[in-house]
Amino acid sequence: MGSHGIFTLGGALARVWQPAYPLLPWALTSALLMTAGMWDFWSHRGPIEWIVVGLAAYELMVGLLEESAPAATAATPSPRSTTARDTGGR
Repeated sequence: MGSHGIFTLGGALARVWQPAYPLLPWALTSALLMTAGMWDFWSHRGPIEWIVVGLAAYELMVGLLEESAPAATAATPSPRSTTARDTGGR
């Protein structure tokens, strides 16, 4: 998990729960915030809580920008560089 220096509920959840799909903590918290923001409107035609809906969008965008762990293949040397060293540069 990358460090952006910002706090999100999905980021806090991702520290304790690492599912196979890395966007899932942010998608879950975004869906919960969207439900909370729309609850009054759905239940008795009250106003939509636009700030909470905006926080849901923020959660999802931070999750989409989150970097996954670096690939293990990037740290291993390529076979071409070891072959040239073994043959003496011929």
